[in-house]
Amino acid sequence: MGPSAAIRVLVLEGPPRERGRIHGETLRAEIRDMISAWKKDIHDDMGMDPDLFLQQFLAETDFLPAIRRWTPDLLEEVEGIAEGAGVDFGTILARQLSDEEPWFRLEKKLPVLLARSEKCSALGTGLRDGHPPIVAQNMDTPAYYDGYQILVHVKDPASSLEAFVFTIAGKISLAGLNNRAIGICCNSLLQLNYAQDGLPEDFIVRGVLARPTLDDALAFMRRVKHASGQNYILGGPERVLDLECSANKISEFTPSPGADRVYHTNHPLVNDDQAIWQRRLELAPPDVVQATLARSTTQARFNTLEELLGDPAETLTVERIKAVLSSHEGPVCVDRGGSRITLGSLIMELSPSPALHLSPGPPCTTPFSTYTFHSASLRDSIEG
Repeated sequence: MGPSAAIRVLVLEGPPRERGRIHGETLRAEIRDMISAWKKDIHDDMGMDPDLFLQQFLAETDFLPAIRRWTPDLLEEVEGIAEGAGVDFGTILARQLSDEEPWFRLEKKLPVLLARSEKCSALGTGLRDGHPPIVAQNMDTPAYYDGYQILVHVKDPASSLEAFVFTIAGKISLAGLNNRAIGICCNSLLQLNYAQDGLPEDFIVRGVLARPTLDDALAFMRRVKHASGQNYILGGPERVLDLECSANKISEFTPSPGADRVYHTNHPLVNDDQAIWQRRLELAPPDVVQATLARSTTQARFNTLEELLGDPAETLTVERIKAVLSSHEGPVCVDRGGSRITLGSLIMELSPSPALHLSPGPPCTTPFSTYTFHSASLRDSIEG
């Protein structure tokens, strides 16, 4: 597949395993292509057989008990994807762990401190001047993800809940919005402590989208043990908030007391649960530390968001947020041509009739389309 301004829309209906089978069967070729590219990346980065690496990854971590406890339906969906795509379950499970695999790589690569590049810039704004709360994000990924973007429309027959989930072929989630106006986006915080037996990030995102209210979503977030250091900006019709989550702690970030907006990149601002990171700093040679800091863009992107969003008198509209997410300062928006890319840009309006504005590529060059839960175009299994 190659990059496109359109995005494929996949409707998943029925019980969890059937939803997974639809996903796997419909996108079988794309899923297999993505797995091949992912394994090549593992080989190039780690210098070892990717299948052996994945065997070690699954053997030395223990995510399944948390998944079974907190999101058993999603485990069935993953099993269905494996069956539909004709790919072994372990490989498909590991593919869901795209925020857990990086810290496992780091464990095998010491004294290297960080993955090869950072990713994602996110923001949110509360209810103001008749404008609904908004959660928004640039989802930055390796460039080989490009062309495999999909928008999944999940329909749960056991309830009236529906969700739009932006992701790639073979993965259950990256970020999304449900029809109760609960939206969530996320960005990695590799400096925070992780847990080899926690609930992985993809399952947390979908777990939040399965909740009918923001209070329910927050209760879920606070009950589970988080597998990876992660910043989540999430919200509902009432408000938006920013949570830095680690294995042992959840800390809320606000730019200033009473601020009606939040923004974040890839370094923790309030959560000090960082013992593993501090140990890496102690083990790493000074030149490695300096090189890591020199190539980091997280502070530059945060500074850009702070500058562009810092005027408290400005109401942040959808159009204004599109402009912010298209900025090359930082860079907040990563265009095609390098090893990483802004795979998609999401702006979620958390109104009584929620809407997703989605650019399936760098928003500086890729048009946005708007999706609502009443869009007739979403009744087809595949579009685009």
